[in-house]
Amino acid sequence: MTPVNTLPASAKYSHVVSRFTAVVVSVLASCAVQGRGVSPYLPLHLSPEYARLVERVMVLADQPIITRPIAAATVLDALPAACELDAALCVQVRRYLSGYMKTVGISHASLAVAATSSERTALPNRHGMPSDSGYEASIMAYWQPSDYVLISVGGLAYEDQAVPTGSVISIGMEYAQLDIGYRDHWFSPMTDSAMLQSTQMQTMPSVTLSNYTPLTRWGLRYEFFIAEMSESDRIRFEDRFTSGNPRLAGMHVSIQPLAGWSIGLNRIMQYGGGERPDSFSDLWDAFLDPAGKDNTSPSSSADFGNQAASITSRLIIPAATPFSVYFEYAGEDTSKSSNFHLGNAALSGGVYFPTLWEKFDLTVEIGEWQNGWYTNGIYLDGLRHEGNVVGHWGGDWRVLGDGVGANSFMTRLGWQTDSGAVVEATYRTLDNESYTAPDYERAHALQVRYSRSWDEFFIGAELDLGSDVFGASFSRVSAFIRF
Repeated sequence: MTPVNTLPASAKYSHVVSRFTAVVVSVLASCAVQGRGVSPYLPLHLSPEYARLVERVMVLADQPIITRPIAAATVLDALPAACELDAALCVQVRRYLSGYMKTVGISHASLAVAATSSERTALPNRHGMPSDSGYEASIMAYWQPSDYVLISVGGLAYEDQAVPTGSVISIGMEYAQLDIGYRDHWFSPMTDSAMLQSTQMQTMPSVTLSNYTPLTRWGLRYEFFIAEMSESDRIRFEDRFTSGNPRLAGMHVSIQPLAGWSIGLNRIMQYGGGERPDSFSDLWDAFLDPAGKDNTSPSSSADFGNQAASITSRLIIPAATPFSVYFEYAGEDTSKSSNFHLGNAALSGGVYFPTLWEKFDLTVEIGEWQNGWYTNGIYLDGLRHEGNVVGHWGGDWRVLGDGVGANSFMTRLGWQTDSGAVVEATYRTLDNESYTAPDYERAHALQVRYSRSWDEFFIGAELDLGSDVFGASFSRVSAFIRF
């Protein structure tokens, strides 16, 4: 596996990236260099033991998270408030963050070997890894030559696949950080699913501009990216098909009007590829007028692209032990010929208790969506990258091309034993609707993980088992060591 720090794109994509980067660099140059520089990101869905601790810190610190990955500097800023409520947690997370505070270092490494059944199922939020992969390995290292430049080298590998996830060049400052490379994006407060952008698929090469320190007294956060998707030869153009790599543009803007409450707006657009237009002016027009430029007809190849949008929010309840509630309302399309009405709606909600009876934590999330998600009349492969949907894992648990609606449920219970080990059990279920041709069954999946600290490492075992939407059983048992 050879990590890659630059984008191996086509000439057209390189032109788009260079224009976008030039605009960003000019913005950065116009800002007076002050305050902190760039921040590394914590790995997303690669280190669940530390992710559990960080999630607890952010709730105890009254910091509602509605996008991921989380910048290490954001967690560091939250520690003082969290330490007042849980000093032991503070010690653990501060020790973890110390690995990101050197000039050169390895911030993450993980290796797992597994025994699997022959049935193949797309595992939720595993960067495209199926249930029959016999191993999983990931690593992230970095070099920060100055406060305003960070070079991260990373990779994720499983059977038959290797992706340079985490290989990113970052330049800028806390209010405007430019990331070029294989950076994950997650546009949702939900921890187990995201309708627009998730880690269900392999990480795409992208150019991203964002801030990790909020702007203004409203706590303004933003994130803009342009990514390249995998090649497709089923892209409609005029009266024929063309082959190429579609682009994926994404936008997130959020504010924190009150302490402990965030609300955000998100958009993604699939466009370009092959002979299809991909200019900035067309992209801008379609973002401003999706009903007129993008959703004129379910099968019209004259549309510029394929859009989806969402409204998200997270509220932290300041009880004796704080907990959070959150939701996501999304639309795969517009409706009523209006730019302000979401069509093919999806609604998700969740609640997270970081501490129950001192030793436990609990997460419960539900979701339901109507037809049309991740399918499109122009892009017949849909909103997919390397065979997996870009959003909710349930979009992979159905026949390819079937835009059936569905509902999902997830509950996760964590238990820290007296010996310091952690046991975490996650149950998921998905029920596709019955109005399309396939004869679906309700799918069930159970994941149980046992881990304990060993010097500077986590060691443990994980069990995944269940039955898919066609009634076929799958299972995977793995042993792992993580740094």
